Amino acid sequence: MERDILHLAIPAFAIALARVSDPDLRRRPVAVAPGNSERALLQCVSAEARAEGICEGMAVYRARRCCPALILLPPEPRQMARGMRALQELAGRFSPLLEPAAPGRLFLDLTGSRRLLGPGRDAAARLERELGRDLRLAGSVGVAGNKLVSRIAAGYLEQPGVCDILRGSERHFIGPLPVAVLPGVGPARSRQLLQDLNLRRVEEVAALSVAQLRLALGPFAPLLHQRACGIDPSPVRPPQRAPCLGEETYLTAADNDDSALLAALCRLVEDCGRRLRRLGRQTRQLTLTLMYADGVTERGTARLPLPHDLDLPLLAAAEELFLKSCRRRVRLKGLRLDCARLESGPRQLDLFTAAPAAPAAPPVAATLQQALDRLRERYGMGALRWGRSLEGP
Repeated sequence: MERDILHLAIPAFAIALARVSDPDLRRRPVAVAPGNSERALLQCVSAEARAEGICEGMAVYRARRCCPALILLPPEPRQMARGMRALQELAGRFSPLLEPAAPGRLFLDLTGSRRLLGPGRDAAARLERELGRDLRLAGSVGVAGNKLVSRIAAGYLEQPGVCDILRGSERHFIGPLPVAVLPGVGPARSRQLLQDLNLRRVEEVAALSVAQLRLALGPFAPLLHQRACGIDPSPVRPPQRAPCLGEETYLTAADNDDSALLAALCRLVEDCGRRLRRLGRQTRQLTLTLMYADGVTERGTARLPLPHDLDLPLLAAAEELFLKSCRRRVRLKGLRLDCARLESGPRQLDLFTAAPAAPAAPPVAATLQQALDRLRERYGMGALRWGRSLEGP
């Protein structure tokens, strides 16, 4: 059965979202760079800035020399998350088989929706219209029989629109393109293919045998030959949601004072612990995400020897994880704490443990936590907090 795979791509997604909220940025050279340093590297570049010779990874001071009119924007992770959720909600109207590939990019499998929505190119045109009408975004949509060719087709267009590749002509479509369009062929492998085998186009790679490619590329040769022939059997995989809950906070001002950061972390622990106890769950794994003011994001994970849902054990583990993960001197602008590997209820007792003569009294920590929860339920979360959450400037 022929598949209809769509790849939706919104170029410079961060800048496209910024232009929705600020129309004055349209048709002007814009780039996203963290912090205020002239040596910061550009993370995202608009088409207008790219026409001036600016590219991702370029330092700010060099970009300003190439384009004095360049407008710099700070990274906005919350805006990116909201935009990606809105994009997935819009695409979910067409098919439940949706796979986010990157910010502003996602795959859709419309094979089972053909009788409802018509051919893939018709659904793609409708998706493009609704994208501009509902979200005021412009993107390119590639339609093909697999994920590989649909992604290449979406990037083939210079202007927003729909590129539909006839089924069975995938190899002929990607043949004249440079080998760099194939996944897994970065700058290093491109130089290797050019220097060792003098291969410039995809069709030249497809014309060789796997044995010939293996001499230069080793174990990667069979996969590369398959992709050069336009073959990609991988399915569209919706994101798997593991049982997890989390809380995040953004500081009013970026700070690197440990007392203020640990106070914010304590408030996150209190919120996560309260949610765990409401659900009757305990966590065995904590993940702490540190969002720095220069746009760098670091993540640390700690596995707990026993599952917990009380504030104090979680706080001790979270503080230890913070001290291990926070190694930079750059100020932090946000924190996120995730609780994973959730378990229901208390742990099962050991099979060979002797039964107590009388029911054991509840631990003091659990009793205290229950009293705190009752007070917070009645008077609000801010009525009673641990003293550590009130430290800081």
